[in-house]
Amino acid sequence: MEQPLLNKMANFIKKIVSSQFFDRIKNFTKIHRLWTSIIIIAIIVAGFFIYSKLFTSASTVQYTFQRVRRGDLVVTVSGSGQVSTLSKVSIKPQTTGQTQTLGQIISVKVQNGDTVKAGQVVAILDGKNALQTLNQAKASVTSAQASYDKLIKGLSDSSLLSLNNSITSAQTSLDNAKQNILIQLTNAYTSAANDIYLNTDPFFDSPMSTNPLISVARVNFNNQNLQNNVNMGRYNIGPILSAWKDKIKNQTVSDDLVSSLNSAISNLNILRNYFDDMTMLFGVYSKGSDSTSVSAINSDQNIAGSARSNIDSSIGSLTSTLQSYNNTVFQLQEAKNNLSVQQEPPSADDLAVSQANLDNAKANLTNAETAYASRIITAPFDGQIGGLSASIGQQVSSSDALGTLITSEKVINVTLNEIDAAKVTAGNPVTITFDSLPGLSMTGKLSYIDPLGTVSSGVVSYNVQISMDSQNDQIKTGMTATVVIATTQHSNTLIIPTSAITTANGRKYVLVADTSSSTANQFGGNFNMSSTTRNFASSSRRNFASSTFSSSTGTTSGRQFGNYYASGTNSSSGITTQYPVTSVEIITGISNNTMTEVLSGLNEGQLVVTKKSMVTGTATKTSAASATTNTRGGFGGSFGGGSIGTIIRN
Repeated sequence: MEQPLLNKMANFIKKIVSSQFFDRIKNFTKIHRLWTSIIIIAIIVAGFFIYSKLFTSASTVQYTFQRVRRGDLVVTVSGSGQVSTLSKVSIKPQTTGQTQTLGQIISVKVQNGDTVKAGQVVAILDGKNALQTLNQAKASVTSAQASYDKLIKGLSDSSLLSLNNSITSAQTSLDNAKQNILIQLTNAYTSAANDIYLNTDPFFDSPMSTNPLISVARVNFNNQNLQNNVNMGRYNIGPILSAWKDKIKNQTVSDDLVSSLNSAISNLNILRNYFDDMTMLFGVYSKGSDSTSVSAINSDQNIAGSARSNIDSSIGSLTSTLQSYNNTVFQLQEAKNNLSVQQEPPSADDLAVSQANLDNAKANLTNAETAYASRIITAPFDGQIGGLSASIGQQVSSSDALGTLITSEKVINVTLNEIDAAKVTAGNPVTITFDSLPGLSMTGKLSYIDPLGTVSSGVVSYNVQISMDSQNDQIKTGMTATVVIATTQHSNTLIIPTSAITTANGRKYVLVADTSSSTANQFGGNFNMSSTTRNFASSSRRNFASSTFSSSTGTTSGRQFGNYYASGTNSSSGITTQYPVTSVEIITGISNNTMTEVLSGLNEGQLVVTKKSMVTGTATKTSAASATTNTRGGFGGSFGGGSIGTIIRN
């Protein structure tokens, strides 16, 4: 029976390995490609399923708990810097404003290397220039104060009398100007009438007639047009002079004297043109037949020229009189306006300007007093004199440095980035250590924050200064120091490890062990006290994890999204317990690198998960609790398999 069976198996194997068998497979795959692909995929899936069932070990989850506790939580900022002296300043006069010469040094009270106290005299100046400036500033204040007081009080009796006297004087000047106009108008007419009637009319035949003709014995005029112009001019002048005479005769100071002056000037311009034509006619276009006639031409030309000059003089005199009259009218009106303005209450703008002038004068006086007081040059703080260059007779200005004062107090200068600089404020307590003095620790405070940041390669930093509560001779300038600045401190507050917190959708959660739940009693058993671990079968202990105690802080509050169970072992008693684990929302306060304040949601003594260990077979993967949940459900039931209990510490 066995031999035939063996023979059949041998023949079957031979057929399989024969080329005919493989040829059939090849032909099948070519003809049925779709079925071939389906069969291959099915084989792969089945193989993976069989492998996972036969060879994959059950996964387990292990949590580590810590207790919520009360304590002091301090948020700090750290940095490093160098030790330097607090101050190193030039010794110079304490003045303000522009550079000014203060005087000569008449006394020097210190030497290089001397230790001085704040306010101790270093040198004294004569102060003559400063005294002169001070006296001028006092006078300016007195004047500005008087102007301000005058503005507030209004016109005094003497000022009112003076303003009225100015009006009276201006009115008198105007009355005199009017009388002068009447005189000037009369004089201008009289002069013009004499030049016409007495001096040049003898050149005409019938000058007062309607057809006056210029005619000189034995003289021929060779420009008929110009001769006609002279004749017509004389004819036109007759009515002008007649009307002018009548106006002068009836003129009074009540008339419009400005109009009268302008009318007279207009008349004189007509007469000037008339005499211009006459002078040209005699000088250019006339010819005498003998020496007598030539002499007559020259004489007549001179008479006509003199008449023209008189006209020019009258025009100038009347123009000047008109201008003087207008000025007098303006002065009178200005005097009246000045009185009206002075009698009005001061405006807000006037008061503001006057007050500003007074304030400016007082400020200048303060500067002058400071400059005068600076003739005594003193040390601004305790320190040591160095680089002293002052000598008697030396001329000193407000910008001159006489030496250097170095303080004995040392500080720490530290540079912080813009994020840390925003957290600190002046007065924050500081702990200071030194690289070269490992046994020395000092306390101090943040005394200064530079308001102007420094930008380097796109990074903004700020300089801060740390003052020490006490000085130590071991600390030298230039030493490297490390500072820890306490920015915020909350005492006796609930705190938990920051690693226990997860964040989802802007909310914060922790996993909390429910030690009072009745469910915990259903899962008994003891863990081995050694360092080995005990596995729970994945079929009967699914969704359980062991918990280990350590010094802890935790939080509970808010909504619950599901219970998860963790076994717990107390390493001191060797008793293993198992707790349900609940996801709880909390509200947090301040936080540093390791611990976070809990404002609500947890009670002191509760257990919170701080670490999760994923165990597959003999391999364990550990992560912080905050890395296990990225959705609102927090620590959801995704940890399949059994659980491992490990005793770590209380």
